Amino acid sequence: MAEDLTPQQRYALTQVNIYQQQLQIMMSQRQQVELQIKETELAVEELEKEKEEFVFKAIGPALIKKPREAVIKDLKEVKEKLETRLKTFQAQEKKLNEKLRDLSSQAKGK
Repeated sequence: MAEDLTPQQRYALTQVNIYQQQLQIMMSQRQQVELQIKETELAVEELEKEKEEFVFKAIGPALIKKPREAVIKDLKEVKEKLETRLKTFQAQEKKLNEKLRDLSSQAKGK
C-alpha cells in the first residue's frame, strides 16, 4: 500500500503519526493537570472545614506551621495557574486535532 502513495501522501501520513504521538502526550499532561486541580480543590475544601488557626504545610521534606488562611490563599493561586495551563493544553489539543484532520485528508488523497 505504501508504494501506491504519492510522496505528498507519504509525507502527510508521517506527519499524522507525529501529530498523533504529540496529541497523546498532550492528553496525558492535560489529565495530570486536571488531577492536580481536583487535589487542590479537595485540599481547599478540607482546610475551609478546619477550625484551627494554624495548619502544617509540606514544603519539600519539612512540615511548616502556617496560618490556615495563608495556605488556602496559596492553594487557590496554584489552582488558578493550573487552570490556565489546562486552557493552554485544551487550545493546543484543538489545534493538533485540526491539523490531524487536514493531514488525514491529504494522506488519503482527497
